Amino acid sequence: MTTGSRDQRTAVSDRLPELLDAKALQAELGVTRAAAEAIMRAVPVVSIPNLRKTYCRRADVAQLLEERTFAKDQVPV
Repeated sequence: MTTGSRDQRTAVSDRLPELLDAKALQAELGVTRAAAEAIMRAVPVVSIPNLRKTYCRRADVAQLLEERTFAKDQVPV
């Protein structure tokens, strides 16, 4: 087995990112549709050819939430 084929097998077995559309994001976070759409605009989106719907990666949403979580005395104005 060559190194190249080992790299391919590892890449194939890696987990793909979980994708969320605005409706799933709304349901999962318990936010309004407008809030879910605002979150989608704040993170990179995944656009699949020939599909109108866009998705975002769960990890990107988690990172945004982490970056935008503040202590009460640190909330930006």
